[in-house]
Amino acid sequence: QVTVFLLHGAAVAGGLGMACAGDMVIASRETAMGLSETSIGIVPAQIAPFVVERVGPFKARYIMLTSQRFTAIEGAEWGLVDFLVDDVEAAETTLAGIQKDVRRCAPGANAGTKVLLEEMKHLKAPQIVALAADAFADSVRAGEGKEGVASFLEKRKPDWALKD
Repeated sequence: QVTVFLLHGAAVAGGLGMACAGDMVIASRETAMGLSETSIGIVPAQIAPFVVERVGPFKARYIMLTSQRFTAIEGAEWGLVDFLVDDVEAAETTLAGIQKDVRRCAPGANAGTKVLLEEMKHLKAPQIVALAADAFADSVRAGEGKEGVASFLEKRKPDWALKD
């Protein structure tokens, strides 16, 4: 599944950590963000890998070791927020657009893409090339790939896509 987090109000501690684990994050400008665990004597261990993946190790250090609150605007600059919007209504509109886009995609292809992206994190370039080639070849031969190519050639929507 594609996971999209909508942040409004406060995204602090585990809430921000969960959002970092998502595929996309939409936040309204007034959202307050931060990782407060260390300020209460707790190591943010479960969410640390997701925060590091989103912002890199040096910015993650700042966010975790200072426990400072920051704005969604700063969060967007740092890579924590993918879509910065003015308010909740704009967030819901952005979400609806993402949902429409995702529904045009083959569910199995999206699932395979997420697996590929996760596996690539642990491999070196030659292994990534081989993995990507296998994933592509497998998807072209699978039902969704065949349906996708056929629908393209026949100038129609594939059977998994939303019908307008």
